[in-house]
Amino acid sequence: RRALWAAFGTGGREYALRVALSFGAAAGIAQALHHTGWYGRHQHWYWLPVTAVFLVKPDLGPLASRVLCRAAGTVLGALLFAGFAAVLPRPFGLIALVAVCGALLPVSTRHFAALTAVVTVLVLALIMIGGEPQASVSRIAETLLACALVLIVGHLPMPGKRGAGVRARLAAAGTAAHAYLAHVMAESGDRAERWALRREAYRTLAEAHTAMAVAAAELPALARHTRDTGAVATALERLVDTTTACAVHLDDTGRLTPRHTDRLQEALRELESGGRDWRVLPAA
Repeated sequence: RRALWAAFGTGGREYALRVALSFGAAAGIAQALHHTGWYGRHQHWYWLPVTAVFLVKPDLGPLASRVLCRAAGTVLGALLFAGFAAVLPRPFGLIALVAVCGALLPVSTRHFAALTAVVTVLVLALIMIGGEPQASVSRIAETLLACALVLIVGHLPMPGKRGAGVRARLAAAGTAAHAYLAHVMAESGDRAERWALRREAYRTLAEAHTAMAVAAAELPALARHTRDTGAVATALERLVDTTTACAVHLDDTGRLTPRHTDRLQEALRELESGGRDWRVLPAA
């Protein structure tokens, strides 16, 4: 159920549309360049659409950050390879360069730009080992084209409200918090279910915080649509923490005191007043 919601929910539909637009535009540009003879002797026209689709991936961080890192890493990697190719003997020097890049891959994963630079050197070395000419210049140009294209597509208005991904995460966190709260206020003796609801509440809350952090790091045109979600997330976190404190008391004594009930009601009222505009709460 969670996988289906991720694929066909608001965020999934928006991601699919951006991928389709990026791939279609990049493939069209690549084919046009191919027919004009831009690629020369090498035939890797597919680099442009593949790079564009890869850059659309939201799990690589904020849009502006991943585009800049990809551009910087590709330029650095292509320049490094051009220098190595000029001095290394062929093919054994290039084979050694491939081995070194392979060894550097686990270390370079700490930063997207570093990973891009290492992979660029690796791919260009493999291409030259295969007997094709050096493609550093075209690789740089295609990457910069893909970065510009993804920035444009990433700022296009999509159907529905902007910031829908953050709101969807907050809605899921609000639903989980309410389920957890209802279970505790009912003073149920089922501890296993209470622990499961507690884990779900904190898990969805963490996902909402992650989505908010990514959105806040986007370009202003994108970030401004989710800048008011902090109060909702803070109120949700207080509600879940208060519910957990009451749940611990319930585990120890088997019942809630009026003081605990009042604390829960106060946290719930705070959440409702802060989350009304974003509609993250189910109707009472």
